Amino acid sequence: MRRLLSLLTVGLFVCVARAEDRVSWEITPRVTAPGQPFRLQIQVESDVVLGGAQNVGKEIKPPRGMALRLSGQIIRPDSTEATLNFSGVAPDQEGEYVIPSFNLRFARKIIVAPEVKLIVSKTVNFHRSEQARAELEIPRRTFFVGELIHGAINMYGGESEGVVASFGLESVAEGFTFQISADRQPLPVDKGQGLQTTFDLTPIREGENEIAINGIMLIQAGEVNAFSTAGRDRPFAFRRRISVEHVPEKGRPADWSGAIGKFTVETVQVSNEKPEVGEPIRLRAVLTGAGNLDRIVPPELASSEIWDVLPAVERRRHAEEQRFFVYTLVPRLPGKHATPAIHFSVFNPETRTYSRLDFPAQEVTVTGNAPAKVDLVNADPAAPVGGPGKISGLATPQPRQGATFLRTQGPVAPLAASRGFWSGNLLALLATTLTVAILLYAGYLAAHPEILIRRRARAIVKTAQTATSEAQRRDDAHAAAIAAVGGLQAGCAALLGAEPEAMTQSDVQRVFPGANREDLDILFAHAHAGRFGAQSGNESATAREVALSLLRQLHKML
Repeated sequence: MRRLLSLLTVGLFVCVARAEDRVSWEITPRVTAPGQPFRLQIQVESDVVLGGAQNVGKEIKPPRGMALRLSGQIIRPDSTEATLNFSGVAPDQEGEYVIPSFNLRFARKIIVAPEVKLIVSKTVNFHRSEQARAELEIPRRTFFVGELIHGAINMYGGESEGVVASFGLESVAEGFTFQISADRQPLPVDKGQGLQTTFDLTPIREGENEIAINGIMLIQAGEVNAFSTAGRDRPFAFRRRISVEHVPEKGRPADWSGAIGKFTVETVQVSNEKPEVGEPIRLRAVLTGAGNLDRIVPPELASSEIWDVLPAVERRRHAEEQRFFVYTLVPRLPGKHATPAIHFSVFNPETRTYSRLDFPAQEVTVTGNAPAKVDLVNADPAAPVGGPGKISGLATPQPRQGATFLRTQGPVAPLAASRGFWSGNLLALLATTLTVAILLYAGYLAAHPEILIRRRARAIVKTAQTATSEAQRRDDAHAAAIAAVGGLQAGCAALLGAEPEAMTQSDVQRVFPGANREDLDILFAHAHAGRFGAQSGNESATAREVALSLLRQLHKML
């Protein structure tokens, strides 16, 4: 017996010991230089068949400044062991970095991986130029809300590695809008060999905001040519804190419409230099420069005594960093005139100053004749309101009075000033309200027919009660019984949801459980005796009193 217990204890210990999962990790190299690539290998041993790994790279949270991604896994379908390989790039600052513990999700089991430590030291001999690397390019200064920030991810090739592609660019930028402007383009000649992905950031709120940009570049070891196929991926991760402010209010022009950047006036053109009076022409102004061209509001041009101005039509040419403003002008008077001047205010984020851009006016010769009966009036802009004035311009045209039905004998008063306007509207409102209330009440009664049924039954019971009392005063027992039974049948039928003619003594007792059955039988027999033979003479005064009492109770119940 002791030997059996010992064997069971040993077997249980073996099972428990085997049930523990073993997870080990190894970083190569264990100590890296700032920005040096490294590899992380995690080996798992379990007591069950693991199956494939699922979303392993989603749960691992590398420390700030470190790039890390799953690069491969070795897992056999029927094996209890697994090997996971990660590729990463060390942060740019020295120190000891800890990758927190995370879950390894396999098809049949979740295994917890321990925390992983990486030491970054500048004492490590690492030639950064030998290996491919990625760098974030963003100006280091204070930006402004609404400003367009041009940034780039520069992926440089090394002496022994080349960059052949990139993918998976992701951005987490709270307080910014992020948009890729050009993806996987060759680096400029002055930067060397490699690829470049450019993007645009636009701050949407002030304060200290952080952007995080992650991605993967595909590198090729050795000589790179069109027939090279072997390569591996290397992640990159950047974080940058950016300070954002509102544009200063001091010195801000009243016509500033949100333009931030460096802009210049390109050209101003008219579609026809010799139009006729009333012939529309197009005035096109071209603005060029680096800045938030998409967020600029076109300058407004006011109509004058010489020109009618229609709202501007705008379009953007992204390839040349240009913005077009096209206005439609309609000349009113003949002669040599200058087109309306276009003024534009911009804010330079580097010098923190406002400047004014002026589009030069274009001379146009207008032919044709002026409109007939044009009266020019003069008024003084400084004159008080309602007094005589002196403004140069065209007189306001008077409406034609050709049709008889349009003529009026006096000044036209507003409709709200008439006496019948408010009274008529009030009557219409009352009639509408009354109609709606009636419809709602009728609909409610249609949805609840028992209300009308009980109302009619209440009236019948009240009438029966009066008829019974009058018949008793006349000493007409038969009429009193008929009236009492009719009222009981109508009231009980309304409460039980049946027909009055079908109500018997038993139905009355269902409504009044305490009623005397003998009195009810005498009452019903005396009321209906004439239908089947001679009238019964056994009706008593007690039965009639009981009937009157039941009718009073029934009236209250209804």
